[in-house]
Amino acid sequence: MSRTPIHPGEILKDELKEIGITATELSRQLKVPENRVPQIIAGKRNISADTALRLGKWFGMTPAFWLNLQKSYELRKAAQEIGKEIDTISTRVKESA
Repeated sequence: MSRTPIHPGEILKDELKEIGITATELSRQLKVPENRVPQIIAGKRNISADTALRLGKWFGMTPAFWLNLQKSYELRKAAQEIGKEIDTISTRVKESA
């Protein structure tokens, strides 16, 4: 049985808890609508390139970290949803030169 993919909002939630800041306050500091970070934490919104840039700057990390979390989540979720169908696709055989 495969594990349920972890939404990047869960990781963000843990970070905010450790720091002691609310999601709404982080939204304010990121200069985004106040509901953006709470929606990400609730798993109702994905981390966009815009948000990744802002989170990267605020946390002193690369924006790629946040985008990679999002893309990894999406790939794992898709693999769970359509993995059996993907398994039926044959791999292309390259012809010898």
